Amino acid sequence: MRKKKQTAIDKRVLKAEYLRIIPEQRAMLLPEEIFESFDIHVGFIHQGVVSHVETIGTPEELGAHDAEKEIAIPRLSCFVVLVTQVTLHRINRLPTLFRKAVWETIDSIIDDEAEIPEVLLVVINDCLERAIMEINYKQLKDQHIVNRLWNSIKSAYGERYAPNDSEVFDNFYESEEDDDEEE
Repeated sequence: MRKKKQTAIDKRVLKAEYLRIIPEQRAMLLPEEIFESFDIHVGFIHQGVVSHVETIGTPEELGAHDAEKEIAIPRLSCFVVLVTQVTLHRINRLPTLFRKAVWETIDSIIDDEAEIPEVLLVVINDCLERAIMEINYKQLKDQHIVNRLWNSIKSAYGERYAPNDSEVFDNFYESEEDDDEEE
């Protein structure tokens, strides 16, 4: 019996999620070259996925609502990475003219600080919604798989820049307390 082929996670997606989860004080210690080599297209789509998850909420199938934060945070982070990867894959499978239009529009938004056209949001949202439907939630409940992907996220820029879990979790607790105080 052949072993099922594992899909490699795009390193650029891992790097985008890494920059989202690390504490601000650790981000200040990173060399400038890390930020210069950041892929803007991936970052744009990743931020769209994060915004979507924050707006719509975490899917119940993920099982992150009732879990301890030590389980929920890595599981949600892995979910964001997988959805971002599948969304990018879906965008790259669009007909050539649509695909080029998406990437060129993102470039013009970033370069010219233009507003995001509604049609771009519709196309990306469709790819994102389809990506969410494709996610295998059973795999995201498998602690071995989550741990492997979580460690890949934390070490996206190499082991020496990898935060430990307590740093990430403490940062999450602090930001959650800040949100409670604002209300």
